[in-house]
Amino acid sequence: MSWFSNLAKTYDKVAPIAGKVQEGGFALLPLDHMAANTDILIVIDGEGKFRRAQEDKLNIIIPCTEDSSSRSGSAILPHPLHDQIGYLAANKKKREAYLAQIANWSALHPKVEAVYKYAVKDTLLDDLQAFGIKIKTDGKQFVRFSVEIAGDLTPNLWEDESVIKAWRQYCEQSNQAKNETLCYVTGNKDIVRTKHPKGINPKDNGAKLISCNDESNYTYKGRFNKPEQANAVGDKASQKAHAMLKYLIETQGHKCDSQAIVAWAVEDAKTLADPFEASIGLYGNIMKIERDELIDRQKELGNDYAKSLNAALKGYGNPEKLDNFKRQVAVIATDAATTGRMGITFYQYLLENEYIERIIKWHQRCCWHFTSKGKNYISAPKADDIIKAVYGEPKGEGYAKIKKQALKRLLNLILNGEKVDRAWLNAAVNRVSNPFSYDKKDGGWDNYKWKTAVNVACAVARKYYADKKEEFSLELEKTCTDRDYLYGRMLAIADKIESHARYLQTKKNDTDKRPTNAVRYMAAFANKPYRTWTVIYKQLNPYMQRLNGAEWYQNQLDEIIELFKDGEFENDKPLNGKYLMGYSLQRRALKLKNNEEDTKDAE
Repeated sequence: MSWFSNLAKTYDKVAPIAGKVQEGGFALLPLDHMAANTDILIVIDGEGKFRRAQEDKLNIIIPCTEDSSSRSGSAILPHPLHDQIGYLAANKKKREAYLAQIANWSALHPKVEAVYKYAVKDTLLDDLQAFGIKIKTDGKQFVRFSVEIAGDLTPNLWEDESVIKAWRQYCEQSNQAKNETLCYVTGNKDIVRTKHPKGINPKDNGAKLISCNDESNYTYKGRFNKPEQANAVGDKASQKAHAMLKYLIETQGHKCDSQAIVAWAVEDAKTLADPFEASIGLYGNIMKIERDELIDRQKELGNDYAKSLNAALKGYGNPEKLDNFKRQVAVIATDAATTGRMGITFYQYLLENEYIERIIKWHQRCCWHFTSKGKNYISAPKADDIIKAVYGEPKGEGYAKIKKQALKRLLNLILNGEKVDRAWLNAAVNRVSNPFSYDKKDGGWDNYKWKTAVNVACAVARKYYADKKEEFSLELEKTCTDRDYLYGRMLAIADKIESHARYLQTKKNDTDKRPTNAVRYMAAFANKPYRTWTVIYKQLNPYMQRLNGAEWYQNQLDEIIELFKDGEFENDKPLNGKYLMGYSLQRRALKLKNNEEDTKDAE
């Protein structure tokens, strides 16, 4: 259970923050505590006299026992302080159990004693009704307490660290009388944890990472009579590991339905470079530079993308940050197989320098040109965009299952260096080869969404061919003789001829609203390039006449056709992902040429 011990080790490193609410409203749970959604606030004084009540929903940290943290069904298992109305007043047996438990430790803290004095009076239901609070018949409304004492600045018991310490003190004293055994996680002596925490991921419906076949008798299907004979997990190790994982998922996890993926530094739990983030996002997060400013620096980044990314991820030239590469890094993915069981679906443990190098390698190979606000930049696409390019836009409940599988696959691609599946590449290429499947919400063709998807598909294609030892530059390769690449270049030139002629006629760049014939025939072109090219070329004739023969464009087409190997131009087999790269890079080259000509005209 190395993942388990690493989580417990991380908890020990960051234990001082336990119980303190961090940015975003999350907190690391102290030992013997759990999170609870409360519905009602009751305020009393130091003598247990009622002052006021109000309906106010709030998620707080409450003291709990091993039994109460896992309670369900009809079992009577009270929490030690804050609890449901059923335990505080409505149900006699539950109320008796609650009073007996709070009485055992109330002497350790004056505020807890005040709550006990109030609860003994049994006036809670009348007090709530006096303040107009409707009481539900199921008794499940959760009550939290605040004790106002003159001179005390922390009346809310869930915020008072001294209350947390008092309950921990009581638990330590109670555990001294229990038998200890060897903890299989830490190697230290501890009491065995038999009911492990649930609710690690809010989306998993209370599923547990560790549970017995039957936690009431521990028969283990006849093989063992006691839980420690099967796998003894110490109480402290279990609480620390579960609390740490819950905190990491809440603060820095990628969550998709019941799946959660998180990467953290074992020594300090600090956030690492996000494996699913786009390169532009990593630059912004690490260098603390806004996205627009980064894009403005694109000339610098574009000249040597790999070098710039390498410098950014390794601390942007800061030797002190390079020392952090000695840290150990863990990456874990969890998912709930059923409503009661969750498991570890991915785990990787490595040094930070290895982690960074693997992310750099991914971003160097799976990257392409993207555009934002009219400015071009190079980036690897983020995970969500890759999944959309392969599987389409999210639709229906089944999409979550698809996305979970895709995210786990991406983890293996990025961190284990596995090869991109051919099925992924084909799916992405086929999808973007049908431009009109990209619709706007209000109707019509979403040209921007489609162009972005083309760029993502090109990035996936570049990674796929890099895995096969075929390297493709991020700049147009004018001497490349690959058939698919050349056909992509020709389609881009046909697209440009028509859009250029239209612009000269109307002085409006309406390509986004009125797609060219090259775009219209793209699906057919990808399937039957030679046959479809003859159709597209015939329809270019009126546009070429508007351009006085389009001599420059025609020369470009002639040069490309000359690069085809014998018989390959007439070969009508379907095109692969290389045609998209040729199409995209040729479009970019034509756009850059236009920009250069516009600059010369302005000068």
